Amino acid sequence: EEKQKIPPSSCSAKMDPSDQKHTIVLVQLRPDRSSRTYTDYESVSDAMDGICRLYEQKLKKMNPNVRNITYDISDLFNYVDELPDLSCLVFNPQINAYQPFNKEWLKAKVLAHLKRHAT
Repeated sequence: EEKQKIPPSSCSAKMDPSDQKHTIVLVQLRPDRSSRTYTDYESVSDAMDGICRLYEQKLKKMNPNVRNITYDISDLFNYVDELPDLSCLVFNPQINAYQPFNKEWLKAKVLAHLKRHAT
């Protein structure tokens, strides 16, 4: 089976309007709790771009002399799985609160996001 390679920054496809909800991505990059941080985005789509960019930044640090780095979805999913913590909070205006989502939800959203971009 041939793997589909994803060029950097191709994660910038737009999701459907129902995903235009304020989203906060919570991430712990290393085992130590001091590496916890968050980033907020105007939409779920922007948050998926942000998760892709996190991985792309890591790839650039690991391969500083490589100009064009590509990766496939399994590489991105492995990165997500290896993070000590990754989750997000998505604002739901119907209940006027943020709803939490885990890594599995994020991976499904990233995959849908990339598929939309590929078509």
